[in-house]
Amino acid sequence: MNLRLLPIGLASLLLAACGSAPDTPYFPLASGHRWIYDLHEANPLGEKTETFEITSAGPRERGGDTYWLRRNSLGTEYWLKLDGGNIVRSALRTTVELEPRDDAVARTVLPIAPKLGDSWEQPSQPFILERAVPFRERFLHHESVRFTLAMKITAVDEEVTVPAGTFKHCIKAEGDALIHVLADPRLGGSEVVVKHTEWYAPDVGLIKLQRVEPLETTQIVGGEVTMELQAFER
Repeated sequence: MNLRLLPIGLASLLLAACGSAPDTPYFPLASGHRWIYDLHEANPLGEKTETFEITSAGPRERGGDTYWLRRNSLGTEYWLKLDGGNIVRSALRTTVELEPRDDAVARTVLPIAPKLGDSWEQPSQPFILERAVPFRERFLHHESVRFTLAMKITAVDEEVTVPAGTFKHCIKAEGDALIHVLADPRLGGSEVVVKHTEWYAPDVGLIKLQRVEPLETTQIVGGEVTMELQAFER
């Protein structure tokens, strides 16, 4: 059977059923991959750089469905599956949970075969926005500051250089959202225009991510987070 002649969704399902990883060139799902990133954060309160890793653990069966697992260096486990023409995250498990916890709504990570102009919505939260006084506190886990990114494929043939090297024929996904925060009780709320950008290289996956959350008040500050691929192991 020539899987290349089949529709993408059907071919992917057949490959998964055979025990092989589906053909998702911009988001490899097979086990044994390891991505090592330089993670840099900067805001008016300071900046830091650290190493962040992601590994792929291959397929798992759950509730009659096939999932593809990824784990990060903090111990969080992401349960991914194919849904129509998209790769979606349907559940996650932290280090303190015995079983994966289903997402309230499955979130699209990336189309299986991204094309220029493809668009989707992606639930998100602030990466670096934080309270500066009277104590420092990130808004990462605040339910009141959840928002939805309007993601779109804006380029399909970019050349991107990161510490791991120069990658050609990359796709670029951009998204933005407008959020409101009570940054100063005297002046009222402030608008923060969140800008999120990701670059993916064929047969490698995510090579760069940039999140900008611009805000600088006496009580709440934003900043920028950049994640660049340092090494990739198959």
